[in-house]
Amino acid sequence: MGEDTFSFPKPISLLKEIILGATFFENDKDAIILDFHAGSATTAHAVLVLNKQDSGNWKFILFEQMDYVESVTVPRVENVIKEQGDGEFIYCQLMQYNQVYIEKIQTAESSKDLVTLWKDIAENSFLNWYVNAEVPEEAVNDFTAIGDLEAQKHLLAELLDKNQLYVNLSEIKDADFGVSAEDKMLNRAFYRNS
Repeated sequence: MGEDTFSFPKPISLLKEIILGATFFENDKDAIILDFHAGSATTAHAVLVLNKQDSGNWKFILFEQMDYVESVTVPRVENVIKEQGDGEFIYCQLMQYNQVYIEKIQTAESSKDLVTLWKDIAENSFLNWYVNAEVPEEAVNDFTAIGDLEAQKHLLAELLDKNQLYVNLSEIKDADFGVSAEDKMLNRAFYRNS
């Protein structure tokens, strides 16, 4: 995947104007620009170009949940920094929780695999509030009787609480998640300084 993955990417010139306009009144060239839908990283590209052109010190924070982040978003930011000869970029991923189960569901090859996974999910994941965590034999039989693997995958994925796809900051001290000391330190530094 490349930048051409995006049918209508935002023009860098437009993002530069938005950034300049948003920071103009306070003449704040130290502002942090936040982009919750980073896509191909046009916002980061615009910030880096502005810093070079206008001697600014704008910073950016990007969020992206799509799987192209490693093949499009991050390489673009790294390439712009390399081309300009300065700048720095830290790339972090959220620690997965229920998302791990979504991926296991998608790669399951049989109903038997899904039933085994269902039992694990019932014991170890965050389920939607309306789901009974027990896996009674009758439910397993009904689930197996569906017979369509894709329908079974969809049904099992619906059991998971999508608000718990990633580990919450408040939970990083929980030993069950196995958050490394380095990741804990990075989170403390980030949230203390932002």
